[in-house]
Amino acid sequence: MFGLASSIKLAMGIKSLAYQVFVSLLCALATVSASYSESYGGHDGGGGGGHDISHTVEITKHVPIPVYKHEAVPIPHTVPVPVPKPVAVPVPQPYPVHVKVPHPVAVPVIKTITIPVEKPVPYKVEKEVPYHVEKPVPVPVEKHVPIKIPKPVPVKVPVYKVVYHHSKH
Repeated sequence: MFGLASSIKLAMGIKSLAYQVFVSLLCALATVSASYSESYGGHDGGGGGGHDISHTVEITKHVPIPVYKHEAVPIPHTVPVPVPKPVAVPVPQPYPVHVKVPHPVAVPVIKTITIPVEKPVPYKVEKEVPYHVEKPVPVPVEKHVPIKIPKPVPVKVPVYKVVYHHSKH
């Protein structure tokens, strides 16, 4: 899946990333150096006391700039290879043939057959079967039902006598 061209692009990306990291480190170092010189009596000579650090060092460094050369990458192409294919030869196959077969046809035949039917004739069967029949017989039953009779109890009834003094009665 990854060819030579994609690996070249990946290498270019890694080189440019390294270059960017290098430049950012160089900028950070310059900023720290400037802040250090200002805090310990820098160029303006303002008060800090101490020693005056004001020497400049120029460093030149050769940074290689990558020049990319475009190379032609051979792309593999499919090569047609002749594949032997089977040749279709017609072979006679059996096929269904419709042949009319005579079938027997049902013809209704009417026959009269007499079947003798015996009818049951009722007749008497005399047989003695012992069977007990209950008959009602009057039986005298004496029944004593006690009836409570209450005794008379004297009840005191008050009698009021009313006397009218100033009446016409």
